[in-house]
Amino acid sequence: MLPFAEWTSWLIPIVGSVLVPIFFKAGKRVGEVYSVLLGFAAAVFSISMIPDAWGGNSIDRAVSWIPVPGGGVVEFGVLIDPLSVMMACIATGIGSLILLYSLGYMAHESGLPRYYFFMTFFIGGMTLLVMSDNLLGLYIGWEIVGVCSYALIGFYYSRHEARLAGIKAFITTRIGDVMLLTAILILYSRFGTISILGLRHTIEETAKLGGEFYPVLVLALLLAFGGAMGKSAQFPLHVWLPDAMEGPTPVSALIHAATMVKAGVYLVARFSMSLVPFEYFTTQQLSDWYSTIIMIGTFTAIFSASMGLVMNDIKRVIAYSTISQLALMFTSLGVGTASGWFGGAFHVLSHSIFKALLFLAAGSVIHVVATNNMDEMGGLRRYMPVTFYTSLIGVLSLSGIPPFSGFFSKDFILSSLLESGNYLALTLVALASVLTVIYSFRWLSKVFLGEPRHSDTHKHLHESPPVMTAPLIVLAGLSAVVGLPPVEEALLEYMGIHHVSVSPLTYLFSGVILSVGLGVSYLFFISRRIPAEALRSGPILSGIHRLLVNRYYIDHLYTLVFVNGLQALGKAVKRYVEEKVIDGLNYATASAFVKFVEVFRSIQSGSSNINVSGIAIGVAVLLIILIGKLFGFF
Repeated sequence: MLPFAEWTSWLIPIVGSVLVPIFFKAGKRVGEVYSVLLGFAAAVFSISMIPDAWGGNSIDRAVSWIPVPGGGVVEFGVLIDPLSVMMACIATGIGSLILLYSLGYMAHESGLPRYYFFMTFFIGGMTLLVMSDNLLGLYIGWEIVGVCSYALIGFYYSRHEARLAGIKAFITTRIGDVMLLTAILILYSRFGTISILGLRHTIEETAKLGGEFYPVLVLALLLAFGGAMGKSAQFPLHVWLPDAMEGPTPVSALIHAATMVKAGVYLVARFSMSLVPFEYFTTQQLSDWYSTIIMIGTFTAIFSASMGLVMNDIKRVIAYSTISQLALMFTSLGVGTASGWFGGAFHVLSHSIFKALLFLAAGSVIHVVATNNMDEMGGLRRYMPVTFYTSLIGVLSLSGIPPFSGFFSKDFILSSLLESGNYLALTLVALASVLTVIYSFRWLSKVFLGEPRHSDTHKHLHESPPVMTAPLIVLAGLSAVVGLPPVEEALLEYMGIHHVSVSPLTYLFSGVILSVGLGVSYLFFISRRIPAEALRSGPILSGIHRLLVNRYYIDHLYTLVFVNGLQALGKAVKRYVEEKVIDGLNYATASAFVKFVEVFRSIQSGSSNINVSGIAIGVAVLLIILIGKLFGFF
């Protein structure tokens, strides 16, 4: 490990981001290069920690931070273990590739100092979140990524849709943030520490002594999962993520692949590994927590995948895919076994790579054709070969087709569900996986295959510049090798997990999923023997299509209840409470004082005789009271 890597991996992008505007003062290219170097420097320090975490090794390093009454002190520390280092490498490694890609994609945009400040701050905040050894440091990083996402989603603030998307993301995730903060306060008040390892020790000791703490612990865990649902866009807090596509495409890639949405999955993985480790606390002991995770995860997986089938925005299809894939990670973690935990963590890694690849490929297309609408694309394979072939690798990996990474990580998820006997969750995950294959190849077909659907769009088409295609090639290469058996075995060894493997039945199950998904995709999108429009014919099918296009009308419902409803409530409060009660009370009080003044105004005649007489009477009354006090009459 490089010296102080556990600190510099997140301090470099956080502190360095403050200097971004200053470097832009020296020149646009100077500021851009400086920002990219910040990302790569942080990545080098993060990668250097891998040997220290190898084999499940854990190192906790802390410094005194906040003194508390009674002579105690709250420490701030970092935890070097396989999970934190893997997540730090994802945040900084993929984040640095996205920063490099931004040199081409954002070349002609205004507001670049603001963009690169928040991008580097974003990366630093996420790295702080995953490296912190206590819940307060984690929460600080949690809030940093929330603020940065708000600023970057609304980067094009002159557009009404972008402003609304930023506000929507901030408010929706704020619900989860409050739940997480409540969970932290409950844990601190019950167990007296915010250190993750300290909490684990206290909880285990309390369990050995037979203390009654499970109801409080489960409540805190459920609230923490509520926070994870907000950050990772799980139903019913999923609505912000598709609208987040209003930001620049590199922002979408950073949010979906390297930061923001992975924070919620990390939180659950961290709790089930370090706070209430699955090898110590059984799923029966924490059944309410684990069953809630599986229930939300499986429903969200198929729910969001169904919407990905009908979207025509090139980025929104991938956005709904992200929600569905995150749900698979949660489902795997919810199994509560070593196999399930590793499947969730492995899929975090593989998804981060191929999802960054797909978003950056989408950005490469948008950069050239200047539209997000897939109905105006088609036939781009011949004009953008690098983008096409790297996108193909991303689609194959997302679909779970061997030998690409998504196949191997998804097989661990399926295998863990099979071993646990949770056949309902397994069925829903299988259906979501079939839909994933279908919408992935629909996306590929509508963008790259067939003939150009609008000739005007295809004039002067060309491949994106090397600074944009180089990250695509790197990510495609990683997607091709990360899941291979030698790498998979190395990852198991790195995590310190032994005696975990995929059951042979899982491969048969995967084969059925791929056969169905690829068969449907071939009929409707590759060979086009059956026109996709046939799925919208008839009142029932058209109604289902309309339901999916309108996202089950959930956004409309939220707008009706929480936006229009709160506005109506505010108007009612203003009219009946503020104006009639509060203002009415103020006016009544003022009127009473006016009446009171009018009654006594006659005394103030301006005559000196009356004024002197009043003074004399007052002095006489005071003398009478004084004499009465002296002689005991009062």
